Amino acid sequence: MRTTLAAAAALFATTVAGSAADLAPVYTKAPAAIYSWTGFYIGGNLGGGMASSHFDDPCIYCSSATPTRGFFTGGAQIGYNYQFGRGLVGIEADVNGNSDFKGSVLGGDDSRAMTVTSKADVSGTIRARAGLVIDNALVYATGGAAWADVKQTGIEFNNVAASPTFGAPTGVTANRSGVLWGGVIGAGVEFALANNWIVGAEYLHTMYQDRDANIVTAAGANGCGASRPAANCVIRDQLTTDVARVRLSYKFGDPVPVSTDAYGSAGPRYAKAPAVASVYSWTGFYIGGNAGGGMASSRFDDPCFYCSSAMPTGGFFTGGGQIGYNYQFGSGLVGIEADVNGNGDFKGSVLGGGETRAMTVTTKADVSGTIRARSGVVIDNALVYVTGGAAWANVQQTGVEFFNNPLGATFGAPTGVTANRSGTLWGGVIGAGVEFALNSNWIIGAEYLHTVYEDRDANIVLANGTNACGGRPATNCVIRNQLTTDVARARLSYKFGDPAPTSPAMAPVAAAYNWTGFYIGGNAGGGMAASHFDDPCYYCSTATPTRGFFTGGAQVGYNYQFGRGLVGIEADVNGNSGFKESVLGGDDIFAMNVAAKADVSGTIRARAGLVVNNALAYVTGGAAWADVQQTGVEFNNLASPAFGTPTGVTANRSGVLWGGVIGAGVEYALSPNWIVGGEFLHTMYQDRDANITLANGANLCTSNPASNCVVRNHLTTDVARLRVSYKFGQ
Repeated sequence: MRTTLAAAAALFATTVAGSAADLAPVYTKAPAAIYSWTGFYIGGNLGGGMASSHFDDPCIYCSSATPTRGFFTGGAQIGYNYQFGRGLVGIEADVNGNSDFKGSVLGGDDSRAMTVTSKADVSGTIRARAGLVIDNALVYATGGAAWADVKQTGIEFNNVAASPTFGAPTGVTANRSGVLWGGVIGAGVEFALANNWIVGAEYLHTMYQDRDANIVTAAGANGCGASRPAANCVIRDQLTTDVARVRLSYKFGDPVPVSTDAYGSAGPRYAKAPAVASVYSWTGFYIGGNAGGGMASSRFDDPCFYCSSAMPTGGFFTGGGQIGYNYQFGSGLVGIEADVNGNGDFKGSVLGGGETRAMTVTTKADVSGTIRARSGVVIDNALVYVTGGAAWANVQQTGVEFFNNPLGATFGAPTGVTANRSGTLWGGVIGAGVEFALNSNWIIGAEYLHTVYEDRDANIVLANGTNACGGRPATNCVIRNQLTTDVARARLSYKFGDPAPTSPAMAPVAAAYNWTGFYIGGNAGGGMAASHFDDPCYYCSTATPTRGFFTGGAQVGYNYQFGRGLVGIEADVNGNSGFKESVLGGDDIFAMNVAAKADVSGTIRARAGLVVNNALAYVTGGAAWADVQQTGVEFNNLASPAFGTPTGVTANRSGVLWGGVIGAGVEYALSPNWIVGGEFLHTMYQDRDANITLANGANLCTSNPASNCVVRNHLTTDVARLRVSYKFGQ
C-alpha cells in the first residue's frame, strides 16, 4: 500500500522539480485586484450526486444492503466573505431539496424479508470557507457540519414466491424519522460576472452518523421477542452522499476594490509588486497520460444465503490517458475532459466463513473512465481546479462457493454454486487538481478523484443455472456489490495550437513572498469516522458505527516554489478521540460489542499548489497510517440476570493499518515565517481481520478454518482542520 501511493507522489514531485530550471521567467504578481469579495451574499444551487445508504440488521434477516444510486439536488445558500489581500475566509449555510434515494431488500433467502429505504427530502450544511482570490476569481476549500431530515423505513413482507400472499406486508416495521447530523468537506471555484453577480461550481462529500430504527410488530412490541433487549433489535442505517453542483449568488453592497497587499503594514518585505498581465493561454484541446495509485473498497452483501458480508479494501495501481478542452476567460477556466484507465487487481474476501460452505468474492475493473467538467482559477502558467461528473467501469464481479470444512477431503473445492456478473457500472466522481505549463505546449499536473459506483446484484445460481434459494424469488437471491475508489495520480498533457498570451507579457518581477523551505507546525480539528464491521455468520450481523471525533497533532514538511507553482512533501502525526462502538448479533442469545480506536494516526503526502504572493491553494495525496485497536467482546444477550456478562469469547487485534489519503487546502503567510491555513483530508484504510477465539485462545468456529472465523473491520475518516506552521529561513 505504501509503495502504491508513494509512487504517484514521487513521479509528480520529481518531474516538476527537474523541469523547474527550464521554466520561463517567474511572473509573481497579477494585476491589482479590481473586485472586492467582502460582503454578504445569497443565491441558489443545482446539481446531482450519489447517495449510498448502508443498512445493517441484528440477524432478524441475517442480511445487509448498500443501495447506491444517483440523485438530483437543488436549493439556496446564504453567506458572508471577508477578503484580506489574496486570501478569503467566510461562512455559509445552505438548504437543499433532494430526489429519492435507492432502496433495497434485507433477507432475500428468508420466508420473510424487509424492504428498506432512506430518503432525505431536505438537507443542509453550515460550513467555513477559506480560499485564494485572483481578481474576479476565487478557489476555496470548505468544511463543517451537515444535517438532513432523514426518513428511514423498513417494511417486512411475505417472501415465499409460491404463496398467494407473496409481497404482502406482515405488519413488522422498522421506521424512524428526524434530523441526522454529520460532517461535510469539499472545494469549489467562483467567478464574479459583474459587480454583484457570482457564478461557481463546487463539490461536497458528506458523511452522516448512523442511526437505529427499532424492529417492532404491528402491535408495537419488540420484534425480537421479550427475551432480547429492544435496544439491539434494530435496523441501522448510515448515509453518505457526494454532490457536484453549480451555483449563482448575488453579493450585496458596492464592489469596492481592495488592495492585494494584505500586509502592507508589515514593512517592505510585503511591498506590492508591479502588475503583470497573463503570459499563457490555457484555451485549447489537449491529450495526455496519467499514472498513480489509490484505494478500492468493494462492499459485498448477501440475503442470508451465507448470512455474511465483507468489505475488502486495498491499494491498486492505475494508468491511462485523457483528452479534453479548456476555455480560459481572464483568470477563470472551464473545460471538459474524458479519460480511460487500466487498473490493477482489487482485494477479494470470503462470505460465510462460519458455515460448512463459503463463497470467495472478488471485484475487478480492468478498465474504467470518467467524463468530467473542470472549473478553475488561472494565473500565468499555473491552474488549480475542481472537477466532477460521471464515472464508468467495466466491472467483473465473481462469487465461487467452496467447501469450508478443513477436516473434509473436499476442503476448498468448488461446489458449483456461483454468483457472477459482468458489465459496465456507472457512478459519480468528484475531485480537484493543479496543473503547470512547462512550456508552450506541455502541461504537467496532479489530481485526486473520489468515485462512487452504483450497487449491482449477481444472482446466486446452482451449477445448472437455477435459483439457489429454491422457493424464494430469484430477484432477492443475490450477492450485492458496491464499489468505491480513491485515486491520486500525476498527469502529463500536450496542448495543441499556439500558446498565444491572453494579454501581452510584462517583465518578470521579484516575488513578494518565497514559499521554498522547511516548516514545522501544529493542527487541530474534527471529523467523522465510520468503522464497518463484518462477521462470517457467527452472529450473522454487520454494523457501521459512525460519529464525529476530535483530532490534533503536528506536521513537518518542505515546499519548493517555482514561479506560480509549488510542490512539497509533508508528514503529520495526530492524536484522536474515541470512535463510536456498536453491537453484532442483537437477535442472538450471544452478541458482541465491537469497537475500533486509533489513538495515533498520520500521513505522508505530496502537495502541489498554486501560489499568489502570500497565499497558497493546494491539493494533496499519499499514504496514511493509523495504530488501530480493534476489539470485540461477546456478552450474554438474554434479558436475564446475566444480561451483559462477558462470555470469554473475543475478537481483538491491534497494530498499524495503512491506507490512502486525498485532500485539499489553503494557506496564508502572516509574516516571513508564520503561516496559517485550513485543509480537509479523506482517508480510507485497508480492512483487517480479528480472529474470533474462546477464552483459552482456541478457534471458536471449531470445524471451520480459523482464517475465515473472523470479525473484519474497515475504517474511513473525513477530517477538516486548522493549521499553523513556522517556516525556517527568510
